Amino acid sequence: MAMLKLQWLQVHHFRTVKPGTRLSFSPSFNVLVGFNGTGKTLLLDLVAAVASSDFTSLAEEPLDLEYALAADTGRITVRVRNVPGTGLSMDIVVAPRDMAWPLVIRREGLQVTVSRQDDASLVVQERIAPEVAGRLWLVLMSGGIAWVEKTGEGTATVEPLLAMAREVSALAGLSRFDEGLAYFEQLYQVELRLSRRAEGVLATGTGLASEALLDGLRRLAASQWGGPRYVVPSDSIPFLRDTARLLGFSAAEASLVPVEAPLEGKYESQTLGGLELDFVGSDGTRVSARQLGHGQKRVLALQHYLSRARAVVVADEVAHSLHPRLVRATLEPLGARQSFLTSQSPVLLDLLTFTSPQHVRDSLVWCRRDEGSGVLIWEDPSPEAAERLFTASTATPGQLGALLQAQGLW
Repeated sequence: MAMLKLQWLQVHHFRTVKPGTRLSFSPSFNVLVGFNGTGKTLLLDLVAAVASSDFTSLAEEPLDLEYALAADTGRITVRVRNVPGTGLSMDIVVAPRDMAWPLVIRREGLQVTVSRQDDASLVVQERIAPEVAGRLWLVLMSGGIAWVEKTGEGTATVEPLLAMAREVSALAGLSRFDEGLAYFEQLYQVELRLSRRAEGVLATGTGLASEALLDGLRRLAASQWGGPRYVVPSDSIPFLRDTARLLGFSAAEASLVPVEAPLEGKYESQTLGGLELDFVGSDGTRVSARQLGHGQKRVLALQHYLSRARAVVVADEVAHSLHPRLVRATLEPLGARQSFLTSQSPVLLDLLTFTSPQHVRDSLVWCRRDEGSGVLIWEDPSPEAAERLFTASTATPGQLGALLQAQGLW
């Protein structure tokens, strides 16, 4: 599946952010730089909402935003407004690469209006279900289906649009990786359900259950149904295997136990809980993940987060409590993913390299607060600042943190 990435974001109104703020983003690393209290975490939360195009968490927030998502398969531009008590509206232009013409979709309350961008005289309207709420992918799906039903043109006409809607849905649930251990604690708040049917075992889960863990349980239960304990080795769970390697353990495992008796009926099923994550040293010593140090717990949590955030990564204080080697190892697997990161440690900044002044402008965001008004000011580096920083970082690589401070930018 193609990976949609956030190209730019414009803030017309959101909390105390300066109206008219416009940020452009790199398709790879984006690092937010600024003093404490300048809204970096707020910007990360906003980026997560915009990149996932799910505004349900902001239902009570007055806002007016514009942004663009793009991939090889096409481009989506959105303006979203929310007035608490009145409701959320979306103006969307979706231009799939393999579609002859873009569609304009407007969502107002429970009404969706669809028209061709090159022919505004042809308009179709459709009522949508309340659960569509602020989720862009469901609005796109509703608009495409409404077009087919009202025009009779056939599903093939809007299949590229539906494909892009599925790409947006792949970003659903994107959230910010926190600077503390909240995510680590959430790892244990999972409940998994196994159902044994004629065609095999089905595994589903709530909370932060990883697909690899579900798949490992499914295969294990197929041969060990009804056991008192299910143990999945780290070889079957990439994030656990990678964590063991990074922390110097030889192996690890995840185990769960039934929390209720298996139900009898057409389909046998059982609920599993009590997740435990254990690491094994080269001498056979076992260590519970709960007994790891603070930084080790963050490594485990971050590896789990990265296993779920396959397209876009939003991480706060990514270098906090981590040895520089672990920071470097964490960044390496990001690969083609787009990432939005903060760090008050120069360790992260010193790992960044740039190919041009424009790359500097796209990859860094200055965050500051106006002392007089309290307005948050988020901005890309100026062309002049980007030129100076690119020249200096090329001459002295691996010293970006010091260069930023020397130039008064951090």
